[in-house]
Parts: sequence; structure tokens; C-alpha cells
Amino acid sequence: MWGVYLGRAANPDLPTVLLSAQSHYAPSDRFAFVEVFGLGEDRTRRQKIRAEADDLLRCLGYTVELKPGRDVYDETPRRPTSAHDELRMLRCLRAACGMTGEGR
Repeated sequence: MWGVYLGRAANPDLPTVLLSAQSHYAPSDRFAFVEVFGLGEDRTRRQKIRAEADDLLRCLGYTVELKPGRDVYDETPRRPTSAHDELRMLRCLRAACGMTGEGR
């Protein structure tokens, strides 16, 4: 779910951008890499958005590191189950990004 907020909030001109994470079979605080969809052939923008997502995950305490030769699987997003959970998630994202107050 963080990918939807990060991708669309930071790139309002890209309404179809979608981020997806893949993990190795390892501890749950590790990702193999982040994929960016919805940009067509715009490689430069895809790399920029992927780097931003990697940075945000690291700020949240995750490791993003591809280990060649190891199997990966798609992460299933855990969507907030209530408005309170969604607000909690957004506060966590804002704190990780160094955002404070309204309007940011």
C-alpha cells in the first residue's frame, strides 16, 4: 500500500504508476527489489521512482538488496483494515520521509 501513496503522491501526473516489491525467502524486513509499473518506456523516470521507493523502505528500517541466484516472490500488500490503520500508516510514512505538519 505504501507504494501507491509514494508513487502517486510524489508523481501526480502519473495516475497509473504502481509499485510492487519482491522478496527473497528470508527475514520479513528484507526486499530483493522494487518494480515500477505504468510508465511505458520511460526508463529514467522508472529508475528515479524505484530509487525513491528504495530510500523510503530503508528509512522505514527495511533492507533492499538483490541476491543473484536466489528465488524471489511477489509481496502481497497488506492494506489498512480501517481508517485508523490508514492514518497510522500515513504518519509512519511522513515520519520516515521527514515530513511534518499539514500540507506536505
